[in-house]
Amino acid sequence: MSSPAEDPASASYTAPQFIFPTMASHATAAENDENSPLLAGRARPANAYASGEEGPLRRGYKSLWARSLELGIYRILGVVLIVGLILTAALYPKMHANTTTELCLTPACIHAASGYLTNLSPSYKSLDPCDDFEEYACGGWRSAHDLRADEGRVDALSLINDVITSNLRNILEGKYPEESSHSGFSPQNLVVALSSTDNDNFDELKQVYNACMDVDAITKRGIEPIIDLIDDLAAILSSKDADYSEAILFLKGLGIDPFFNFDVGDDEKNPERQIISVSPKQSVGLPSKLHFNDKDVVSKYQDAMEQVLGAINPKVATIGTAKDAAAALVDFEAQIALAGPDRSDVFDVTKTYNLMSVKDTAKLVPQFNLEKVFKKLIPSDYSLNETVTAFPERLANVSRIVSSAPKEVIHNYFYWRVITSHSSYVLGSEIKPYTQFQNVLQGKDPNADPERWRTCVRHADSALGWILSRFFVEAAFSAAAKDFGNQIITDIKSAYLKNFASLSWMDKETEKVAAQKVHNIDQKVGYPTESPNIMDPEELRKYYADVNITHSYFDNALSVTHSDTAREWESLSKPTNMKEWGMTASTVNAYYNPTHNEIVFPAAIMQFPLFSVDLPTYVSYGAFGAVAGHELSHAFDNNGRHYDLHGRYNNWWTNETIEAFEAKAECIVEEFNNITLIGKDGPIQVNGRQTLGENIADSGGLTAARSAWDARRKDAKSPKDKSLPGLDYFTHEQMFYISYSNAWCSKFRPESLTNLVKTDEHSPDPARIKGTIANSRGFREAFDCPVKEPTCELW
Repeated sequence: MSSPAEDPASASYTAPQFIFPTMASHATAAENDENSPLLAGRARPANAYASGEEGPLRRGYKSLWARSLELGIYRILGVVLIVGLILTAALYPKMHANTTTELCLTPACIHAASGYLTNLSPSYKSLDPCDDFEEYACGGWRSAHDLRADEGRVDALSLINDVITSNLRNILEGKYPEESSHSGFSPQNLVVALSSTDNDNFDELKQVYNACMDVDAITKRGIEPIIDLIDDLAAILSSKDADYSEAILFLKGLGIDPFFNFDVGDDEKNPERQIISVSPKQSVGLPSKLHFNDKDVVSKYQDAMEQVLGAINPKVATIGTAKDAAAALVDFEAQIALAGPDRSDVFDVTKTYNLMSVKDTAKLVPQFNLEKVFKKLIPSDYSLNETVTAFPERLANVSRIVSSAPKEVIHNYFYWRVITSHSSYVLGSEIKPYTQFQNVLQGKDPNADPERWRTCVRHADSALGWILSRFFVEAAFSAAAKDFGNQIITDIKSAYLKNFASLSWMDKETEKVAAQKVHNIDQKVGYPTESPNIMDPEELRKYYADVNITHSYFDNALSVTHSDTAREWESLSKPTNMKEWGMTASTVNAYYNPTHNEIVFPAAIMQFPLFSVDLPTYVSYGAFGAVAGHELSHAFDNNGRHYDLHGRYNNWWTNETIEAFEAKAECIVEEFNNITLIGKDGPIQVNGRQTLGENIADSGGLTAARSAWDARRKDAKSPKDKSLPGLDYFTHEQMFYISYSNAWCSKFRPESLTNLVKTDEHSPDPARIKGTIANSRGFREAFDCPVKEPTCELW
């Protein structure tokens, strides 16, 4: 249990690593990730849901709340603001003689208060929070944050990611740490042999980063590595084999699934075993199939493709000219994309789970000889019998499209996949038109690139993420933080159990099993101590033993992909590893995995200002508590409800309860369908069907977090929360909801927002505030709204 420090003189608050912010900056994120978690843009394990990021960052001390002016000006403003807060605090008893609320004047509380005051709309006292709470809570935030030329969006979690990214940069550019700052794990405590291994791991980590930072070497090599891959693929395609199996295997080794996905994952009806899954692709070429309806986007994409193919010619097969080749290829991609499933269907297990024999699956796409492909990938001791095949009728459509396409088009498609999949690992003018198009698609400056060190920090995390996590955790995550995080999550579970008993629409039979499912949820907090144990250097060395690190950025990326692919397919012959994490500790995100019935919170999501042991509890319960509640709510959303307490796809709800659930869920669909934002072509509606699961999780998570906080503060053993200076206008209950909303303050380019609406299962951040707050009875009561009934209420 934690509470704010009682006295400034005795405060134990430590500013976030490498910063003491009064204002802020933020870091860059992948914006088109097909499988986004609590947040969009971060990787997650198969079947998992989660809660993302983007940003320039100065080297040294960073700020968490704004970044639009020079650091020197911010320091002056910060001093003025802090002095003002202290003066306000001194006058507070005189201005509010009737209040008995104490003020928290620790550095952490003053720091947090300055952030909230910056984020609130400048005219918040004249606004009605019941009308537009997003503007009320975030109006000042938007004014304080500008987008860099290379950014499509920025949000509050980006600022945390910015701090984390800066932290990781300092690790990667620094020396081997001789002592621990937080975790209690110190190299000085290692035996000599382990200390040496730890040092070796650190050296490999730095080599990965330095190879990426060696721009001269990468530029000198140009696109030669891609040309070499294309040559190898061309040799395979020139053979007289009747099928494309060898080409598919070659591409799989590069991490590319050209026409459909085939991977290894949990068998949803028997999650203790691994099984091959086959599914149509959700997007091909462009971020979604909806993009192919935008003539302007398609035209720009085709122009970029033409320029790249023309520059690489004659190494790439063409039909007459690069222009003809690009036109034929875009048309082919559009057909493949349109054959894929709708975004709203891809997380519906009732539509994706079809257990089929390998022979029957292979018959759906006969020109790829899947039996041969699978046999070359599986372990020798694995019996190849079944696959889980999603949307079999759509796979058959893909097969028909491929069968009717000219051979040259299919070959060009393979080459194009190699080019686009590896474009970020080379530097050359030949690739530039494609990267420019990617920027334009997000509304960015076409020629803008993120600072090189940002790219290389992400690469290091992707390549040797658990080694990097070991050094990150040591620097930036404490045992007290882990304990407090576990406390909040446990309180959320208790709140859910209490809520079940009050639901009139859930019958007692379903309620009983739902409670068992909550009790059975595994909560993973901070970092893994198994598979791998990141505090065991020898275990980390073995984990990455198959990764060959050299001075070549491109070759390192290939080696990591080969290792990851081999590890994935080798898992077929083993029971499912329930201890494995799907995100590194330095990932600013969280997720729920239905087949493991687990909620996972990396150390990086448990950071100031979302979470701190040194702030009043309404801050952490309002922000991180809602994140924790969001992930737990996924266990009971429109897809998670299909999995039982053991993670098995199983119909364990009564028909009566299912009918009531679906009626309440439909209310949320309609509610979000009616939220309109401004996209690149004007007003654009949120897709309530596509975002249903995430919207259920947001609303249920906030309700559970509020109930958990109410129960915690009633506990006689819990210290009484103090108020933040300068925020005496608000009750603690109101501050709970301001803390929640501040986690979703954001700013988008219209193009980026349009892409998000088309591709993401999460609602855009403004809608996540507006819709979720409208569904909160606690919010309506805290701000004394005229209507106390939520718009929609499920959990």
